[in-house]
Amino acid sequence: MLSVERHKQFIKDSASVKLSEKHFSKFVVYLAKLIQNESLPAEAHNHELDGDWKGFLEFHISGDLLIIYRIDGEILKLIRMGSHSQLFG
Repeated sequence: MLSVERHKQFIKDSASVKLSEKHFSKFVVYLAKLIQNESLPAEAHNHELDGDWKGFLEFHISGDLLIIYRIDGEILKLIRMGSHSQLFG
């Protein structure tokens, strides 16, 4: 089982994002799967990033609400949360 670490920017991002109950539930389920080293469902569109974000991964909670993260050893590091335009400008 992985432990979870939230980057300070993730904490700021998550404070400004208003999640519906449905999206919050998805986030919790997806987070639990990652902590247990399980694959996310296809609808999460989990994939590796490239360019400036090489070495990080991203999954979708909804169409345009994304989570950027990385796994370092036994730690799941939550890096950013937001829309495509917020995260990739």
